[in-house]
Amino acid sequence: MAISYVFPNTSDILQRGGLEERRALAEAAGCSFVEIPADMIKNASEVAATGQDLCTFLTKKSITALYKPAQNPAGTIPYILHTEPSLGRNDGFGLKSQAPLKWYDDRWVADFIRMIIDISEFLGPSPAKIEIHPGDRRNSFGDIVRGVQQIQIAYEQGFGTIPEILLENRTGQFISTGEEIEKFWNYVVTQQPGMEKSFGIILDVQQLKTVTKNRFDASFSKIPVECLKEFHIHTRHRPPKLSDSIPWEFVFIKIASLLQDVIINPEIHHNNQVKGAIQFCNEILAMFPSI
Repeated sequence: MAISYVFPNTSDILQRGGLEERRALAEAAGCSFVEIPADMIKNASEVAATGQDLCTFLTKKSITALYKPAQNPAGTIPYILHTEPSLGRNDGFGLKSQAPLKWYDDRWVADFIRMIIDISEFLGPSPAKIEIHPGDRRNSFGDIVRGVQQIQIAYEQGFGTIPEILLENRTGQFISTGEEIEKFWNYVVTQQPGMEKSFGIILDVQQLKTVTKNRFDASFSKIPVECLKEFHIHTRHRPPKLSDSIPWEFVFIKIASLLQDVIINPEIHHNNQVKGAIQFCNEILAMFPSI
């Protein structure tokens, strides 16, 4: 098992920017990947820059206004595309909106795929991985599986490669606890055997703690180990500490025991704290070398 790190989409980086400015930060921090946001129009500055409404799908024209193309695609760092998480957004004038995730709606899925394909084509290379989110209870396990399959078909047709898709647990969405991840993963392996080779779970440990509170250990233990392919490690987007309410040693014992390669995203808000978060992870992992 090998562990790689992602340089997160910190608030210090130009939103949405491009790959090249992130590459220098990633290499300095010892990261093998960078995170690129691929959400819908998300704030007042993007509304002004694009002329689009809040929480709408980006057009090709809007992508050109918000992102920077790679000057040397062959030399860019691998990136992970982090798609719309369905957060509440504010347009700067007091109006709030939230983009629903409609995996059950064929038209929505087609528009979603068109947008992320357009972003990838503008950036240059295909993403190494794509992160998606469950959405509300109008969605089903089957809807998520069909959406993943359609995304992978579109990338294979457009780029000749199939990126790994990773589903992130999210507070308030229909897959948020360890028990729900367990049920979903059982559905995947029984209904779509073989899909697990290019699909998995990102576990945001802080969000699992937020949802489960004092049931964290039991809920975390329910998650099938083979589905865990990425972890978001942070304490409310600050560097973690052993004194946190999250039992980090308990978490890292499981990470250290996994057989598959794992990616860790230290989902921190500021560039100057990323190295410290990575050091925290490495120091805990060094405590369990024989696992």
